[in-house]
Amino acid sequence: MRCLHGLLTAWAAVTVTFFGLRLGAGDPLAGLLAQGLASPDQAEALRHGLGLDRPLADQYLSFLAGLFKGDLGHSLYTGLPVLRVIGDQLPSTAALATCGLAVAVVGGLMLGTLAAWRKGSLWGRSAASAAALATALPVSFTGIVAILAFSNLLAAGAPAILTALRQLALPALVLGIASAGAIGRVVEAGLSQSLAAPYIAAARARGIPAGSRLLWHALRPALPPAVSLIALEAAYLLSGTVVTETVFSRPGLGRLLVGAILQGDYPVAQGVVALAALFYTFSHVLADLLSLALDPRLRREG
Repeated sequence: MRCLHGLLTAWAAVTVTFFGLRLGAGDPLAGLLAQGLASPDQAEALRHGLGLDRPLADQYLSFLAGLFKGDLGHSLYTGLPVLRVIGDQLPSTAALATCGLAVAVVGGLMLGTLAAWRKGSLWGRSAASAAALATALPVSFTGIVAILAFSNLLAAGAPAILTALRQLALPALVLGIASAGAIGRVVEAGLSQSLAAPYIAAARARGIPAGSRLLWHALRPALPPAVSLIALEAAYLLSGTVVTETVFSRPGLGRLLVGAILQGDYPVAQGVVALAALFYTFSHVLADLLSLALDPRLRREG
């Protein structure tokens, strides 16, 4: 059932993208004509070859058939297969999203655990405030602040280690901060509820050490909501890196998607959205399985 729901979500995403691009962006070959990259006859031949002169319903059915076969078509501007265009940009985005997710998960767990475990203390209030602030700050703002703060380190001609910082570590930190705040707040809410449960008092009465009570008795049942949120954040980090890649001038799927939409390159835009939708589906199914493993009570509730 979860897989079916995920596939329906992916289908809805690619369908909305398909019709939204065609109904809202106008003629995709107008850019080629405006830039003198093709004559009217060449543009018309290309339109016919790509099937853009066919009824919209026929184009949609052909797109779905190609999607099931793993054929996403060719870019209108470069003529390259869409899978190759996406494959060229995917490693950069995957590296950024993976590092950003690591920052988000580690930071969120630390902030949420500290805020709930030391609630009312200076450390607890500071952690809760940091999580709220991280959630409120937009990525564009934190990215610009990071660039200004590390402008000397990010200067051209910097040593190799600083070049690596500029290219990956700092963008990943900026990308992960907002997600860390959201994860931290969910962990804090779940852990606070667990710590107030009667079984925690019983564990304390049995002399179980504080660390064991936190890790094995309180944190584990508090994790399923956080796991679901992490799945959402993972999908967002893979497909929603547009701002970060733009601010730090990084190649990747985010900038590829923006460029494809602005140019009216339908196949490329559809391919990126289809990839993001499939990853969203996969991450949610995986999150459900992990939640069931962490809290078997969810099986009985389902």
